[in-house]
Amino acid sequence: MRRTGLKKGVLVFLLIIAFVLSSRIFAIGEEYPTPEEQNPLILQTFYWEMGTGEYARKFPAEKDLWRLLTKRAPDFAELGFTALWLPPAGKGTNRMDVGYGIYDPWDLGEFNQKGTVRTKYGTKDELIEAIAALQRCGLQVYYDAVLNQRLGADRTEKVPLPGGETLETWTIFSGMKGRNKYYDQAAEGDWNWQCFDGIDVDARGNSIGPTLFAGKSWDQSFDQDYLLGCDVDYQNEKVVEEAIAWGKWLVQELGVDGFRLDAAKHIDTPFLKRWLDEVQASTDKELFIMAEVWYSNTMSLQFYLALFNEQKIKLFDFPLREQFGLLRDGRLNMNSLGSAGLVNKRTDHAVTFIDNHDTFRDGLASTPISKRKCQAYAYILTRAEGYPVVFWRDLYNNGLYDEMVKIIQARKDFAYGPGYEGELNDPKVYAYVRAGLVEVEGSGLVLMLSSGESQQTIEKRVNARKPNTVYYDFTGNIKQEVQTDHEGYGIFKVRDSAEQGWSIWVPAAHASYLNITK
Repeated sequence: MRRTGLKKGVLVFLLIIAFVLSSRIFAIGEEYPTPEEQNPLILQTFYWEMGTGEYARKFPAEKDLWRLLTKRAPDFAELGFTALWLPPAGKGTNRMDVGYGIYDPWDLGEFNQKGTVRTKYGTKDELIEAIAALQRCGLQVYYDAVLNQRLGADRTEKVPLPGGETLETWTIFSGMKGRNKYYDQAAEGDWNWQCFDGIDVDARGNSIGPTLFAGKSWDQSFDQDYLLGCDVDYQNEKVVEEAIAWGKWLVQELGVDGFRLDAAKHIDTPFLKRWLDEVQASTDKELFIMAEVWYSNTMSLQFYLALFNEQKIKLFDFPLREQFGLLRDGRLNMNSLGSAGLVNKRTDHAVTFIDNHDTFRDGLASTPISKRKCQAYAYILTRAEGYPVVFWRDLYNNGLYDEMVKIIQARKDFAYGPGYEGELNDPKVYAYVRAGLVEVEGSGLVLMLSSGESQQTIEKRVNARKPNTVYYDFTGNIKQEVQTDHEGYGIFKVRDSAEQGWSIWVPAAHASYLNITK
């Protein structure tokens, strides 16, 4: 049986250490991308409760997500988004499956299976229309690929176990009308227990813990192979070939521009590397790949990245989000923000976020960033590094729309040029500067964040890198202007409160300010 997780052997461990320690850290003064390339911003277009219960009553248009995305496509582009992350669109176990209980990944809302034709989000035709509308507006589309598990089997079977016993399990997937139509090898056989490594429930639904099938070994995943459902066996070449064919089909059939890889640390790593290579080779466009590797420490994420060598894979910055949890609770040393998370270590590989469908979910023991959320978003959206994600629920359902739009617009209009940490940052106040670019008129900013609740106004002398320039607080939290001196220094302010403890100071010569003051 192969060993999994971090037990990779002394030689591999030392090689990874060497790779991590030698990784180039972003340095001020390096060549920056053009303005068109510099400000990527991703919108996660779904949340767990979307279209259900009270959310369906309050936000009825969300019950038909694909139609809603088509309608709002121009608005997303105007706001400043460059890409949208779609939910898993394959047929799940029932009409309201979020997409992670995947049954037939080839059925995108086209066939009557599991009691429904459409998925939770709509039909395949509506999905295709939405993608086309988004791409016409210059937006990229990233598909959430669920590769780890399958659920909702059609029949049970007797499965042999390593000790000679048998176990009756739900492991025969014999319907899958989407697969039968679109996969050219579907006639060679249905999915059964030989396509999986193991399961954790018997046919009656009794929990039995992760149970390995006879002749199987857990895959070479970075963390433990088993997560949930029927665990897909990526040491089975037929399974591997179908998964690769499916990835290519999504690129060619839907025209997606990239993928979010669900539960990547639980999936066979050699398979994922091959999947990425072969799917990328099927298209001329450079696919954007972001993977969920849920660790709260940057070292584990850097180890994972090292396994992928030069493949262009990005990881969600869970360690940075841990710092936002401390900020929420008033326990963060603000000085640490200058070096926090993967974004400040492997700058080209970090997808920054505040909350998502797992961290902000009703009825789950999740811990959303329920306080100082605007401070957290201001941090990730003004930063020179990383690929920030805005969560749909935060933007549209959480009573923060006006504040969020200001932060998004600040990124779109001002967040250009080299980034500099504030010289006088302390445990209570954090400052960060974008110097701006000549090519982007009026760009540059000074971000000020606080962590206290004294309700006082705190002042810091900050070098904005723009001499003799008048700044104003784009958020409106501070009303006075700031004038920098001949060296670029000014006395910038921030309110010390959870509700207004974020200010984004921008040059007053910008057109938006001139329009306000007319």
